[in-house]
Amino acid sequence: MSVAVKDKVAEYLEAALGSPVNLVPLPDDTALSSLGLDSLLTISVLVTLLEDCGVDLGEHADSLVTPSTLEDLYAIANRFTEPEEPVASESGLSREQRSQLDFYQEKLAYEIDSADLQAALDDGEDLVVVDGRSSESYAWEHIPGAISIPHRSISQESLAGLSKAPLYVAYCDGIGCNASTKTAIKFASAGFRVKELIGGLDWWKRDGHATAGEAGQHAGHALVACGCAG
Repeated sequence: MSVAVKDKVAEYLEAALGSPVNLVPLPDDTALSSLGLDSLLTISVLVTLLEDCGVDLGEHADSLVTPSTLEDLYAIANRFTEPEEPVASESGLSREQRSQLDFYQEKLAYEIDSADLQAALDDGEDLVVVDGRSSESYAWEHIPGAISIPHRSISQESLAGLSKAPLYVAYCDGIGCNASTKTAIKFASAGFRVKELIGGLDWWKRDGHATAGEAGQHAGHALVACGCAG
């Protein structure tokens, strides 16, 4: 399914649920009920989508079935949404350049840096920070408020008690460790919305943010200024 169709569906789900929805890591067979949509909200999303597309509900009533999965909703949106003009034809981008642009856009969809994470926490956004390292490493030092779920212990059973409503942000020590990637893969495979923290705990501290645990530190001046705000 095209990115444009998925983005359009995400807009309708966000309006219905009242919070941002990231569909990128979710499999197409994800049940709409797992996203928090009951039957009434699902019908509301469907009707709004069709009305925005100018669909005659009376004409197509017999052929429309209330969607139960993302795949069902994608199919309906793809059927009635007019295809947009390719960006390449408007901007003169080659296929390779378009692919590169898509890659960078997906990086932003999958990753978050320490500054944006701190801002999201300060704003009270619905997210959960997950430390995918060992329990011992977590006890020694971790991001305040993070929960410890060592990546080797993650399974469908161990995640069963977690809500799928929040965005989960996985982290580990830093660029020399891939525990955050393994954690993110397992969360995404289980149908959770997840991003990976760039630079992990190392860059979190370099940015001057506080840590908790036995070696916890107070917030201080950034040791390394990345300059991304300039």
